[in-house]
Amino acid sequence: MLEQPILLASHNTGKLAELRELFSQHQISLRGYTTQIPKLTFSAEGADYWQNAASKAAQVAAFCQLPVLGDDSGLDLAAFPGEFGVYTARTLAQQPLAANDYLLERLKNIDQRTITLHSYLVLQIGARRLQAHGSLTAQVGLQAQGSLSGGFDRLVYIPQLGQTLAQLSAPIRAQYSHRGRAVAALLAQL
Repeated sequence: MLEQPILLASHNTGKLAELRELFSQHQISLRGYTTQIPKLTFSAEGADYWQNAASKAAQVAAFCQLPVLGDDSGLDLAAFPGEFGVYTARTLAQQPLAANDYLLERLKNIDQRTITLHSYLVLQIGARRLQAHGSLTAQVGLQAQGSLSGGFDRLVYIPQLGQTLAQLSAPIRAQYSHRGRAVAALLAQL
């Protein structure tokens, strides 16, 4: 039996809300780690998704007995190979525009709009460590659409559904989103 709640080793409130919703669909409680311990300053992120997720989980786990989830995520744009990846958040944080606006501007007048989103999860349960990856390859829409979720979900258009992730209900979105797929792969290991 998995002790709950699971603590998310992140300061990103949007990521917490999304992952909390995904875990709740499986009757598992997820909370921000600061509900149990004081806010930490995480060590600098490196060049590897798995290492980044594991490092965050280990840093929080050192101060508590509950399971801790570390996450790292990023995107790849076919039009700009190698530009984002594990450095997505750091790259976008340096831009003068909001992330979605920046991506739309970069892809303006470009036909190749394929995007792949990645989520890498590491669940630290005592000395045990579980890892899972989820990804979604779709298209970047011509404009933001949908209001059922935020962030890149408003741009990520799934051609076979004719909708963005943000236009899908939470249970359907969980089947397609990179984080939904990572959570499913992680829970399959429990």
